[in-house]
Parts: sequence; C-alpha cells; structure tokens
Amino acid sequence: MTTPSLGQIIYEQLWREAAAAFDRGAVSLDAFLENRQSDKRRGVTLLARPDAEVLARVNSFLDEIRAVAPEQHFYQPSEFHMTVLSVIPGSESWQQAAQRLPDYLAALETVLKNARTFSVAFRGITASPEAIMVQGFPAANALAQLRDDLRATLAARWLGENLDRRYKIATAHLTVTRFCTPMKDWRPLKSLLEKNRDRDFGTTCFQSLQLIEGDWYMSTDSVRVLREFPLGNES
Repeated sequence: MTTPSLGQIIYEQLWREAAAAFDRGAVSLDAFLENRQSDKRRGVTLLARPDAEVLARVNSFLDEIRAVAPEQHFYQPSEFHMTVLSVIPGSESWQQAAQRLPDYLAALETVLKNARTFSVAFRGITASPEAIMVQGFPAANALAQLRDDLRATLAARWLGENLDRRYKIATAHLTVTRFCTPMKDWRPLKSLLEKNRDRDFGTTCFQSLQLIEGDWYMSTDSVRVLREFPLGNES
C-alpha cells in the first residue's frame, strides 16, 4: 500500500472540511471581492505559472463550475499561479517589509541562481470552505527542498520574520475559484467537484519563477513583476 504524500493528506483534509461546509451551507464568503478597490492588502510572492495546456484544461473545467455556481469569483487564466513562497505576506502594512526589497532580491538570487527546473502534475480538485483548488503534486522533492533553501537563506539574513505567518505552505495547488455570493443549495457544486476529484489537468515543467507584487488575489491589473528567475536544466 502506497503511503500518501503530505500534499495528499492536506488535500484530503481540506476536502472533508469543504464537503461538510457544503452540506451545512456554511461556506465562508469573501467580503472584499465585492469591492476589491477598497482592499489595501498587498504582498510580494515568488510564484510559478502553469503552461498553456494546463491553463486551458483548468479554464475549461471552470466553465463547468460556472454552470452550477455562476456568481462566484473565478480566476482568469492569466491569474492562475502556484505559490512557491509568500515572501512578504499580503497585508495592509506590507510596505514596511517592502522597504528591504533589495535585500530580499539579493537573498532569492543567491538560492535561485543554482535552482533547477522541476515538474508538477496537476491532478484532481479539492476545496476549502473559502475556495476551490486544483491539486498539484511535485515530482520528487525538488520543490520542498527549494522552499527550505529559500527559508533558510532569508532567515540567515534576518528576512524571515514574515515567512509562513499565515501557514507554512507545503502544497503545489492552484486556487481557481473563491466564494463570494450566497447560494440556496451548495450541494450541486459539491457533487460536481466530487466527480472531478481525480481529473487530469496535465503536467508543467517549470522553467522559471517570478517575484511579483500584487493584491490578495493576484489580479492581473494589480500585478507588477519585480524579477524573473530562470531555472537551470536538470543535469
């Protein structure tokens, strides 16, 4: 019997919480999405963008979700991303930490100049009471090791005080939908997601990472790319 990965354990736990929320009608609605202009939370994130095939498959699935839950918030393909590390977590006071952005850039460059490409298989759907996510499963241990190396380097340079402030990221998911509008019955959505718990969205070999500044949702019109980091090929 194959031992489940940490990602599988986390995704399954999230799904159980979401399924119970759907059954009770106790979904958490994001109040900021009605008026994102009033949301002052911003941050700096190191992220990876899936390839065109994955984007197309995910967006096609979102059309199916729209058919049963049309008034929720759907990410655009240009907004799909996998967070590698939340360097400066989104908050209203993010600019205080951003004053040391050159130091953050230098620390990231130290690690990423030697980093190699890595692959993530996007397979299946999970959810939380707040959102719907496409599950990502990294090949081998490359992504976890990269995150650990980044954390260690930032901490050694006294830049780690904000890391993992909300939670320690350990998965490779794509958040694709957020809940913002009440629905009389959430169970049809639950049923659709259940049927796609193992849906294949394809695999991306990530050739580069982006450091971006953006709002809480990585909205296209809010994102500013600070640096693109190419990754070296596996030897």
